Amino acid sequence: MMRPESRFVRPGEIRLHVTTWGDENAPPVLLVHGLWDHNRSWDWIAAKLAQSHYVIAPDLRGHGDSQWAGPDGYTLGAYVLDLADLIDAMELDDLLLVGHSLGGALGLRLAAAYPDRIAALFGIECVTLPIQRDEMAAPTPYPSRLREWIEKRREKRSTARTRFANEEEARQRLASNHPSLDADTIKRLVVYGLRELPDGGYAWKFDPLVRGRPPEDQRAYDLRDVLAGVACPTLLVYGDSAKRPAPGPDLLALMRDVRLEIMPGGSHSLHHQMRDALLDLLTPFLEQHSRKACHA
Repeated sequence: MMRPESRFVRPGEIRLHVTTWGDENAPPVLLVHGLWDHNRSWDWIAAKLAQSHYVIAPDLRGHGDSQWAGPDGYTLGAYVLDLADLIDAMELDDLLLVGHSLGGALGLRLAAAYPDRIAALFGIECVTLPIQRDEMAAPTPYPSRLREWIEKRREKRSTARTRFANEEEARQRLASNHPSLDADTIKRLVVYGLRELPDGGYAWKFDPLVRGRPPEDQRAYDLRDVLAGVACPTLLVYGDSAKRPAPGPDLLALMRDVRLEIMPGGSHSLHHQMRDALLDLLTPFLEQHSRKACHA
């Protein structure tokens, strides 16, 4: 596996941990992980892409080794701000963006807000976040959503974070929650996703507060505006056993240049569960649009 390079940068308000692979003069690809995850989740995909691209994978704020942002710091807009600051600081143009789950949702928003910066977008189960899916299925008045968020936030204040006695216990927990992942994947996700606590034991690196999305992020009409604003070629990939249904024709019709692929037997973590099949879709898509970017 190609050796990655790790660094810390402060492109804006938050100190971000960033891992890179490959030649920095090659076409750039930004890999954005999902909720509760970290950038080394991309190791296997990044090593392949780095043969022809410069691969950049940040830990999102509050995740991995990046800085925590505090109680009000985990809105969708705040995450996108970090990505916008990062691509400015690294002077990345004609950027190819690959995102999983939350990372793909952020990619859609970044592409809609800055259509001149993103050359193409590859999203893995990312269009409708669970809170937006629920709101679209059964719209709830804002005061009710606000109250629910407040009560959940209060509950989290009094809930102790998950602790493990050792790494093996964490591996067993992750394997139990994700039975489709092989032992090597589980081991690497734990190695880079766990921190040792000062008073003994281990906990996941992510800030527990990232779990609570504010009610403003639930607005379904914002999602429609986002999709309508994405101008770049977009490939959306879902497993046929995914936690979230693939976007329907009504949402896809809002986008200018979109293709949807359904992977038989796939679930939420396609970049782990079906890497080779995913790369068979991802590699030619990136090659096609990196060539266009280089000759634009």
